Amino acid sequence: MPCGIRLIALLLATAALSLTPPRSSLSRTEPHKQAGPPSFANKLSSGLFSLPANAKSVDWAVLNGGVIAQQFRVTVFKCGIGSAKVPVPPGPLTETINPGFTFHNANSVGPGKPFAAGFYYEVVIENNDTRLHPMVEVWQDFGGTVIPGTLIPSGVWVQTAN
Repeated sequence: MPCGIRLIALLLATAALSLTPPRSSLSRTEPHKQAGPPSFANKLSSGLFSLPANAKSVDWAVLNGGVIAQQFRVTVFKCGIGSAKVPVPPGPLTETINPGFTFHNANSVGPGKPFAAGFYYEVVIENNDTRLHPMVEVWQDFGGTVIPGTLIPSGVWVQTAN
């Protein structure tokens, strides 16, 4: 391209830029989109279970048997007779788990603890991949000694409506 044509093109480009209003992040802000709570395609229930007299902890765990990281939400509900079910502490937990990894949460049983004798409980997991495998079991201590017969394995969880 000859020098004269290059100079004219440069002058036209400079003129066009000078006519364009400046874009400043201070004078022009885009609306901020607030991310809402995640939505999940699947909702599984452990079904109701109660606690044996020697229960000290209730443990739930999730295994990601898929090939990508998965987000999920778990809520444990206390289900009293004649009253609506209510979430127990720490409330709904939303986590992300890598493929081949396991995530768990165990909470104590007793007065002033998340779990109390004399109530039914339900664990609900919400996820987007059926290769997320949940389980629940009850421990007789705080170190993972499972009370025989308390395991609710992933194969028996029930799909519920979202």
